[in-house]
Amino acid sequence: MKLFAKLLIVLLGLVCLPAQAVDYYILGVQDYVKNPILVVRDYQSMANYLSKILKTPVRIEAVKTYDEYMKKAANKRFHFMYAPPSMIMQAHMNAGYEPLVKIPGLLSASFMTMDTNIAFPEDMKGKRIGFYEKDAMITHLALKDLQALGIDPAKYFKSVTYYTDSNGVLNAMRYKLIDVGVANSSLFNNWSNRGYNLNLILQGKGAPHLTFAARGDLPAATKQAVTQGLLKMQTDKDGQDYFKISSFTNFEPAKLSDYDEMVKFLGITK
Repeated sequence: MKLFAKLLIVLLGLVCLPAQAVDYYILGVQDYVKNPILVVRDYQSMANYLSKILKTPVRIEAVKTYDEYMKKAANKRFHFMYAPPSMIMQAHMNAGYEPLVKIPGLLSASFMTMDTNIAFPEDMKGKRIGFYEKDAMITHLALKDLQALGIDPAKYFKSVTYYTDSNGVLNAMRYKLIDVGVANSSLFNNWSNRGYNLNLILQGKGAPHLTFAARGDLPAATKQAVTQGLLKMQTDKDGQDYFKISSFTNFEPAKLSDYDEMVKFLGITK
């Protein structure tokens, strides 16, 4: 009995040991085929800030394709993810990632035209349309918006083109390569404010904005520290640098139920 008691004490001691410290954390982002220098520019200040919060280096790992990004998430390669909510919810389904914070507001697909007489959805019939990234959340939202209107893109439009990033959509409209461009609502507002003569044809269903998530098996204290740190990130110099580059202003708390409607609308499953 004494031997059993000693073994029990040892086992309980092992169970109660604190989680093993890591040498560094990995923040996974999808780079949308950006130049590596631009990826560092976009996210390094966020990584610097998180490194201070966690007192451990945070490294950026950019992944070019959706499939590769989701495969690494499924294998729990990333400690943290910062991505459109459709990707975060897929990672949640596959590997238990948990949303911590998100950019305030909603994202939706904006169908727009530049210097044309296209004004209503019915005017788009027979025209050339351009999306970005077949796997991008906005593209998925846009296709669901069209489906809700009973529109089959392959039959409704003269041509359907996909670009590697949003700038491809903008430039295709500028040079008359497409008649209708699709991008997120924030970009429509940004491009309009920059002086482009854009007309909004249709704005689709809204979904939560960019979301920061953590691996579900990280210690609760780590997730809490990151959450609280990100919620006041705008008060720190590195945080301010990130928001200046991104044009966002702050984060707000996120919870799983925030994404229920989007998950159902997009049909996200394991």
